[in-house]
Amino acid sequence: MLAHKKYLSKKYLSGTQTLEVCPISKSTRDRLIKDGRWPKPIKIGSRSFWLADEVDTAMQAFADARED
Repeated sequence: MLAHKKYLSKKYLSGTQTLEVCPISKSTRDRLIKDGRWPKPIKIGSRSFWLADEVDTAMQAFADARED
């Protein structure tokens, strides 16, 4: 299988959509990316997109890290 084909069936989220999934500010999202706790975007021209499954994994990591 060609390497690029693995991305064809993936769901992509825009920056606005990621903030709907996780209602944080853009600056917080950017800080989490810098800290390695949020996935890096895929850049296409001036637009940024995130793989939905990577965002889900990041959100699950936050949920797993919470204290009961």
